[in-house]
Amino acid sequence: MSERDHRSKFASPAEVLHKLLEGQNGPVSDQYLRWRLWMNWKEIVGPTVSGHSEPVSYRNGVLWLWVPNSSWMQQMQFMLEPLKNTINSKFRPDFIVEIRLTTNKRHSPDRDDQNFQTNLKRFIKP
Repeated sequence: MSERDHRSKFASPAEVLHKLLEGQNGPVSDQYLRWRLWMNWKEIVGPTVSGHSEPVSYRNGVLWLWVPNSSWMQQMQFMLEPLKNTINSKFRPDFIVEIRLTTNKRHSPDRDDQNFQTNLKRFIKP
């Protein structure tokens, strides 16, 4: 066996972490991608959709979006497939299998919530 066979296939620890978090399906990568989706919702879906929807839950490929009323629920029905395709193209194929809508806003931290930001910074130390 040559020395080359024993070397890591990754150039840096950052690559290992990137592979772990954005690689194959798994509880760690799914939660990381969910967090990225929450934090970048406006940039991913645009100002109109993000102004009238908010992700509130993700589990096993099913994304639940909060909408403010039944009118927006009806409007969003026509956007679900393109929205799913947009999200999957920015993350990974089949990250979102289905999108469901609700007018029941479960407790989910808002992106601008200072308490959420503080706790997040404590959790993810640079």
